[in-house]
Amino acid sequence: MKTFKQFQEETQQLDEALPAIIPAALALGGKALTAYSAFSAANNLRKGKFKQAAFDALGTIPGAKAFKFAKGLGASKNIARGASALQSANRFNLTGLTPNAYAKGVDKTFDVATKGVQKGVSALTGSKKNKNASQVRIAQDTNTKPKDTGFDPSMYKSSRVTTTLSNKKKKVA
Repeated sequence: MKTFKQFQEETQQLDEALPAIIPAALALGGKALTAYSAFSAANNLRKGKFKQAAFDALGTIPGAKAFKFAKGLGASKNIARGASALQSANRFNLTGLTPNAYAKGVDKTFDVATKGVQKGVSALTGSKKNKNASQVRIAQDTNTKPKDTGFDPSMYKSSRVTTTLSNKKKKVA
């Protein structure tokens, strides 16, 4: 059986190794998405979908490379930063105008991670939420017909409307 001191030492070793593992895993994931984007660009180019191939090729270029490219052309530091930000926005499809394979992969990754976290939280708390949460009825459905309760005459009452067509003043007696 382990002593408390041995347990603390092993926990400390894990705590020291964990911060190095997470960035490495994120870098590997980014490289995998870049490779997928390049594969998708080549596949779309082979199929003759040139516009989509160009968008997918944009997903292979990281923002840092755009910065270095702009600096290499002689741009100022702020213009190079702008080029980097623009490339990052295009890569992640922040504007919605450049749908590429990289952005689709990132979206899918976030969706899977969100579902996993939700399942983990519900397992820890023991709460079961409605699986069809998007179909929860918030307001009354207007497409269904109300139950026929019979004729209601108050619904068809009209108020009396009078109009005067002349501009003469009436004499009040």
